[in-house]
Amino acid sequence: MSDSRQQPFGFQTTQWSLVIEAGLQVGQSENPLLGQLCERYWRPLYLFARRSGQSSEAAEDAVQGFFAQMLSGQSIKVADRTRGRFRSFLLTSFTNYIRNQHNKTVALKRGGATRLFSLDVRNAEGEFVNHPCSMGTPEEEFDRQWAISVLDSTLNTMRDRYAARGKLELFNALATYLGAESELAKYEETAQLVNRSPSAVKVAVHRLRREYREQLRETVAATLQHVTEVDDELNILLTALNPRR
Repeated sequence: MSDSRQQPFGFQTTQWSLVIEAGLQVGQSENPLLGQLCERYWRPLYLFARRSGQSSEAAEDAVQGFFAQMLSGQSIKVADRTRGRFRSFLLTSFTNYIRNQHNKTVALKRGGATRLFSLDVRNAEGEFVNHPCSMGTPEEEFDRQWAISVLDSTLNTMRDRYAARGKLELFNALATYLGAESELAKYEETAQLVNRSPSAVKVAVHRLRREYREQLRETVAATLQHVTEVDDELNILLTALNPRR
């Protein structure tokens, strides 16, 4: 029996192809693909706007307006996968959108804009407050949030994969070994939780870590035009998570 998870990264749907497909749905009252894009990437854009000096209300309006513009087809049709990194394309497009809105002096009034998506702004605000401006530029904050979204997406994919195998309980018990404090975890303690031997837990952790690394590369590859850029992009994201001071 074939296992779809063995497919090499670069062959799954990329973010560029998602944008192109969303562009084909432009004009429709509902655009689920664009909704996926918003769900995945609104948070880095929101915190970029906040770090740039916008209020919480203005930042949310900017994100909503940006994706509303995409829904109307005014920007999504210019998406060009030859530009390389989807991360860079999205930030540049958002920055241009904010600049154009300012130049036209048509800033959205609070409550006057159509709310296309539900954004969990309160949690994002907590992130903004807990990481003061001294931690970096708006661009650096965007990259940091992008890196977090990549890790979250990878973890969610792994959770779904284990759940499909009927091993969600095992995943929840082993997920701690993927964190920065994984060395503090004890195989013996985990073995008691999942009713396995410590040696079996060790093998399971090794397998999980291997699959996680592979999935992380797939997740990153999906945002690039060329898979040869994966290592470089990973280094950029890891640096964004752990900037040098």
